[in-house]
Amino acid sequence: MINSRVIPSVARNLQLRPSAVMALGMSALLGIPAWSAASAQASDHSNDAVMRAMRDELARSMEQLRLDTLPKPYFIAYRVTESEGTGVAARLGSLVTAPETARRSRFASVEVRVGDYNFDNSNYVGAGFMPTEFVGSGQIPIDDDYGAIRRQLWIATDRAYKQALEALTQKRAALETRSRGDDTPDFSREPAHTDVDEVPPAPTNRADAEALVRTLSAVFRGLPDIYNSRASFSSGWTLTRYVNSEGTFFTRAAPRVSVTITANTQAADGMPLSDVFSLDVRTQADLPRRDSLLSAARALASRLAQLRQAALAAAYEGPVLFEDRAAAELFNAVITPRLVGIRRPVTTAELGRFMGEMTNDWQDAIGAPVLPKFLTVVDDPTKRTIDGVVVEGYHVDDDGVPARPTTVIDHGVLKTLLTTRVPVAGVERSTGNRRGFGPAPSTLIVTADSALADDALRRRLIEMATAQGLSYAVVVRRIMDGRSPQEGGGEVIFVSAGMGDGGGDGPRVASLAAFRVYPDGREEMIRAAEITGVSAASFKNIVAVSQRRTITTTAFVSRGGMFGGGGGGTVSYVVPSLLFTNVTLRRPRGSNPRLPIVPPPLDR
Repeated sequence: MINSRVIPSVARNLQLRPSAVMALGMSALLGIPAWSAASAQASDHSNDAVMRAMRDELARSMEQLRLDTLPKPYFIAYRVTESEGTGVAARLGSLVTAPETARRSRFASVEVRVGDYNFDNSNYVGAGFMPTEFVGSGQIPIDDDYGAIRRQLWIATDRAYKQALEALTQKRAALETRSRGDDTPDFSREPAHTDVDEVPPAPTNRADAEALVRTLSAVFRGLPDIYNSRASFSSGWTLTRYVNSEGTFFTRAAPRVSVTITANTQAADGMPLSDVFSLDVRTQADLPRRDSLLSAARALASRLAQLRQAALAAAYEGPVLFEDRAAAELFNAVITPRLVGIRRPVTTAELGRFMGEMTNDWQDAIGAPVLPKFLTVVDDPTKRTIDGVVVEGYHVDDDGVPARPTTVIDHGVLKTLLTTRVPVAGVERSTGNRRGFGPAPSTLIVTADSALADDALRRRLIEMATAQGLSYAVVVRRIMDGRSPQEGGGEVIFVSAGMGDGGGDGPRVASLAAFRVYPDGREEMIRAAEITGVSAASFKNIVAVSQRRTITTTAFVSRGGMFGGGGGGTVSYVVPSLLFTNVTLRRPRGSNPRLPIVPPPLDR
């Protein structure tokens, strides 16, 4: 994740405000949609001023860019993403942001490599160096002014080339006193590929969007126990143009619409409680019926009301069933970061220990069992919808490498890692998974050779608890997925849920919806259960899964972050419920804020 201490430095290099860099970085890492200009041509870019400027400056740079007798670039790539969109939000039936004129922007990034495919300036981190993705990046004109756009690309390319030369020199110097570690190439050779994947922009009915957020947010009127709530709608269209010196070219464009409902409150002991409902579809016409969205808002309010009254979790050690979305969120927190291949960069001695913490401990586990034999995991970015639900699919990744299904875990055995054109030991070709700063999954599909119906899985859970002498078992239906919603400054912000790697005991995860389940079928909600001891190794102890699978999309940030070469964005999951033999729950630790001094005013 972005470290706030480096933001001013990034801003100086990009000549942007720190707030703009943070917005850019969080968009890339968390997958927040950027919206592109609806006026852009949908398929034919032969007369496109932006693409002509990209191609012409790329050709000139490859032919003429050279400083004295120093090496010329062997690879250059340009990527321009343009965005346009609008949004509206309401609280308690009243608008807090009105439907606004579409915001429009263009952002360009330049990648310059000096050396050769075997050894180049990349995969190096040293003092005073920015990540490669930031060096030749910045905003470019939104007008289709060929000359102005080309000039900005020229400036960015010059800056990126000069740092590439310096990085190559420092990288060679850093390796003079030690071995390289392995002879894995710095950049993989991939066939040139051309792709046009563009869905035309869909019109947005602003009046309907305004009416929708008013209606959804009004659900919380008359509910004084819900302190703050918000319903928002956003829509737009994103266009990405890409061209590189090997001949690869692609354009990618698609509309996207999001509806988000958030609410928060406090329990009687002051504990903050919050929940969120979010939905992404392609167009406004794809949204569910309004009564369905109203049901989702009412369900969110009901969950929070129950949670306020729920007893605090007590210490528990025994079988736990992660149902529905909780199964996907747990997989996202523990397993998914280990499915991406992150190259450990060459560094100075001072940064060596820091970068070592960003490596993936599964990179040496290819060929070893990591899950039960009855489970298989496939990443399939070729899918756009599954059972009518929109998932994170694409034709080509951000390097222009064609998407294809990759079996990452086959019957429990780790077969490969998801990679970009930056190879890792044992995986020297791209799997087509560059998303943003580095590798990230798209749509992870977990299948099982044998699975149980929901009632049979519940009986198995109770039988296991009884066999251990426990009076109840635990079912978790929702956990914090790294995006705990809080209200701040009129906008929804997301804060870490404390799911960083906790070492051998695994990450510490806070539940949002957990229940004690008794042998007679009775359920009792428990509040703030802290789940510990679920490590990657614990997943080998899954004893059963459900026949029914949940399809959901959530935020993903790799353990490496942008400085370690990891990607981000959103990842879709198709995951069954997961029954673990032994999980530890305990009460939350720490103090709570005070309750409001006076009760909330009544809604009139």
